[in-house]
Amino acid sequence: MKIVLKGRGGAMRLESGEVRVVRGRATWRIPLRAIGAVECDGRSSVRLRISGDTSGDGFRVSSGNGNAVGTFAEGLRQAMEGVTPVADGVALVTTGRTPRAPLAPTTRAARVSMGVCGYLLLLVLLFTVLDAPDQRGWLSAAAFLLPLGAGLLTVAWKFFLRDPWILRRRGVTVPGQIVQYRTSPKQQAMNPVLRFTTAEGRTVTHESSVTVMTRGRNPAVDVTYDPQDLSRVRGGRALAHMSMGLILAAFGATATLLPLTGLITSVLDSLLQG
Repeated sequence: MKIVLKGRGGAMRLESGEVRVVRGRATWRIPLRAIGAVECDGRSSVRLRISGDTSGDGFRVSSGNGNAVGTFAEGLRQAMEGVTPVADGVALVTTGRTPRAPLAPTTRAARVSMGVCGYLLLLVLLFTVLDAPDQRGWLSAAAFLLPLGAGLLTVAWKFFLRDPWILRRRGVTVPGQIVQYRTSPKQQAMNPVLRFTTAEGRTVTHESSVTVMTRGRNPAVDVTYDPQDLSRVRGGRALAHMSMGLILAAFGATATLLPLTGLITSVLDSLLQG
């Protein structure tokens, strides 16, 4: 069994009969026999207690993904079935340096780095070619506003608009209910936990990514889910959620198109007049 839990406080990797806890450049290798107890609150963190350790709090990783926390804790408990903890688990825990992963061209970091370098190179080339003050002014505005607009459009699509768009195309709607509300760490907002039965008869409990400010009076709600990805679920209309996405998209489109339009218009005027 191989399961990885990533979050605040590092990452835990269950693999090859041991748990590896990674924090920065340090990695702890913990055999299953060294684990005295697994503590999980069911939705935000997993803590490993080392047998025989009376001076420390063990190893803890927190995550905002309740599904990942629950799955990792359950997988670890299953892996530990039949394993008898030793009296002194501390003696079995080893520490080493985390190997640095090579930066491959296919990784996201490499693609971002290549994109930034290409963008800066294009800006230098355009500043060299364009000599009119108004053209350079529009180019300077575009240099700042284009990344901002692209970022706003990405956030609007990824966190607000993508799931509703996909669910509108291929989602299936079934009756469901809100079984509880999970609050943020600072108690500022809540996310409803939805339970429903798919058309195939599978019962699913899912924490919605849509944030709400108040609890609904009626727990019954129509739930729309993606048959190809049961982690993509929406309950109700979520008008405030959609409105926020549309507002971000509008600002992003304006920040992207306005300087480009001004730059292209300025260049065309210069060519027509010259």
